[in-house]
Parts: sequence; C-alpha cells; structure tokens
Amino acid sequence: MSDYIFKMKKGDIEIELKSDDSKFIEDQLDKWRDALIKEDK
Repeated sequence: MSDYIFKMKKGDIEIELKSDDSKFIEDQLDKWRDALIKEDK
C-alpha cells in the first residue's frame, strides 16, 4: 500500500493532503487543477 502526500501553497494558503487511496488523490488533484485553471482565466 502506497502513501501519497501532496503539499500545495498559493499566497498565504497552504494545503497538505495525505492518503493511501489513489482514486481519492486523483479526484482531488483534478478538482484543484480545474479550480486553478478557472482562476487564471
């Protein structure tokens, strides 16, 4: 079983996500990517 740890920081906001569920991590990364793309438009 693998552990996934992602740390993201934008300005004053810092997010840390830990999980061993690859599907959950994949879904969260998709949501974050989509949110960042919308924000940059």
